Amino acid sequence: MREHSAHRLTYALNAAGQLVNVDEVAVGNECGCFCPACNEPLMAKNQGSKRMHHFAHQSGTECGHAIESMLHVLAKEKIREAFLSKSEFWIEFDAQSYCIKSKDCKFTNNRGCYQNVQQRFDIKQYYDSCEQEMPYDKTNHRSDLKIFSSTHPGRAPIYLEFFVTHASDFEKLHSGSKIIEIPIGSVDDVLSLAENGIAESDGRQCDVSDEDLPRIRFYGFKNR
Repeated sequence: MREHSAHRLTYALNAAGQLVNVDEVAVGNECGCFCPACNEPLMAKNQGSKRMHHFAHQSGTECGHAIESMLHVLAKEKIREAFLSKSEFWIEFDAQSYCIKSKDCKFTNNRGCYQNVQQRFDIKQYYDSCEQEMPYDKTNHRSDLKIFSSTHPGRAPIYLEFFVTHASDFEKLHSGSKIIEIPIGSVDDVLSLAENGIAESDGRQCDVSDEDLPRIRFYGFKNR
């Protein structure tokens, strides 16, 4: 069985600063690649079909932040590329739909009658641009990705924040901006998002069900 991609450095930066896969470069020290976290030179290891091809540091001392940095950079590049290249890009989140007669309903004690529904939108109908490391409109923070409309500059943008181990801070998430916070656990997570879009019910890919795993969260889109 091949090793899980979450535990191997399968992408790195080339001499031009571009993210490349280990199977796209020369084997060994001649790969010309660098760690996305510490920028130290890497070697490309090709160990046959039973073990995943991966990068390792030439120094022999592995960087503790290499995998996290790889996934973070990969997410920004792949999601941006998918948004710009696709004719449709869908987001989906949970919302509460209230009955317009709930105030007069004798069964609700004036608390309102509602049901949970899923809202699904093709955001390519409203936005045409996506850039990395753009500043927020309402805070001094920078976003991983900013999705916005070049033809309607007054339209509120959508900000994407990716995390592997550290979630965004409270001030950023509750700034009033439209923010989607997305946990990333593996290369497969990133590729799935790029292919299928972003749904609030989705979480990290895992072999077992775990309610404690981080989930995709939407902020500033609706009232809970």
